[in-house]
Amino acid sequence: MFKSLKISVLVVCLALLGLAALPAYPRTETASLTLSPVEVQNTRQLLGESPTGARPAPSQDASMQDGAEGDAVGGTMTLSIPKLGLENIPVPTADSQVALDREGIIRFGETGTPWEEGSNTFVVGHALGYLWTRTPYVFYKLEDLKPGDEIIVRDQADEEYVFEVYDRVTVKPEDFWVTYPVPNKTTISLQTCTPIPTFENRLVVRGKLIS
Repeated sequence: MFKSLKISVLVVCLALLGLAALPAYPRTETASLTLSPVEVQNTRQLLGESPTGARPAPSQDASMQDGAEGDAVGGTMTLSIPKLGLENIPVPTADSQVALDREGIIRFGETGTPWEEGSNTFVVGHALGYLWTRTPYVFYKLEDLKPGDEIIVRDQADEEYVFEVYDRVTVKPEDFWVTYPVPNKTTISLQTCTPIPTFENRLVVRGKLIS
């Protein structure tokens, strides 16, 4: 009897671990859909990553080369998007899928920051998230953003940078070029996986600095 109890406890523990590995379910009718292992694996690949986890070398643009310095000056930034009901969401700087799964939202450290002229601040957020994700669903409604909507960033000194949405594009997971600076603009790019629940592509919403 004691042996059977140990086996039962082990089965329950393994089942819980399996559930924890799956994305959190969406808040709409698609919650009844289940994700295949291939679809789950696709959500765990950062934009531009190869199967080995490597990405192409960053652009040689000067604004990207100065990204680390700009981050040291401004520190961790926060993100507000009135249209999506997001207010002062902390955006840590990172480059790993592990960090994205933990935080729910990150800024690619290889890209710029809003206080760098000519930069493209590239922010990645989960549409869903996982059971342990600090900010799940952060970009669940990203597709609702339209030209003219505001994206507001603040640095640690509470300096405000206001962007206006001007473009949106859907790309493949390997299309790392969307992280590069946009000529003659200081931009922010918000990216998430799409469509739910297959997550086979990446939606990128772009805003230009207006103030």
